[in-house]
Amino acid sequence: MSIARRLLPLLLAAPLGAQTAPARRSVSNEVAWLQYFGEHRLDAKWSLNLEAQFRRSGLDLRAPQQLLLRPGVLYQLGGGALLGAGYAYAGTSVYGDAPSAVPFPEHRAWQMLQFPGRTGAVAWSHRLRTEQRWVGRIRTVDGAPAHDGYVFRSRGRAMTRATVDAPALGVALPKAYLTSWGELLINAGGFEGSQGQIFDQSRLAAQVGWRFTPRLRAEAGYMQQFVQRGGSRVNENNHALIVSLFAVTGAR
Repeated sequence: MSIARRLLPLLLAAPLGAQTAPARRSVSNEVAWLQYFGEHRLDAKWSLNLEAQFRRSGLDLRAPQQLLLRPGVLYQLGGGALLGAGYAYAGTSVYGDAPSAVPFPEHRAWQMLQFPGRTGAVAWSHRLRTEQRWVGRIRTVDGAPAHDGYVFRSRGRAMTRATVDAPALGVALPKAYLTSWGELLINAGGFEGSQGQIFDQSRLAAQVGWRFTPRLRAEAGYMQQFVQRGGSRVNENNHALIVSLFAVTGAR
């Protein structure tokens, strides 16, 4: 039998199989992320890092979406490159048009490599991060949904950021800058509850920044976050207002 005759039944069966898979549902939410990134430098090589994000559902900031705390340790490799590791806690609330049944927690261990680059007036920052995640599992307990134990998952993340100072764009504001970044998050293992789904989410942002001092700056702008939730088969498209504060303390 020819190769074409062997492949023909598979090609005909593929669309039929796709039709039997449950359809995904798409929802859109407006959220606001208030973020703090702090770096306390201990010496020329070592730093303590603290990240806190207060994510709110709705632009009025009244309802919670998620609380994220990410402490860690950073080590300077030289040439502006950073190696880091630490712990993260994420508490997700019931929010949006396709909410979870109950709030649930998540605990993570994370590792990071970050390195800079430059192309003319554009300063680049590239970050690779791995995460080992213990995600709160929701089950029916005594006839009602409840947080019941944890599911282990691992994830890889890749982010690239481009920054241009305002004077390079002909704007006479030496402390201002424009920045844009994108990040891709991929599931790398531990697929219980996610139906073997590899793609997790993507983020794309554009922001305006202001340097108050060499060690204190702020950014504000827009981020589009696309989340492909596996267990509930929901595509979540979030339109986010982001306001961030970056602070560096200590000697170096």
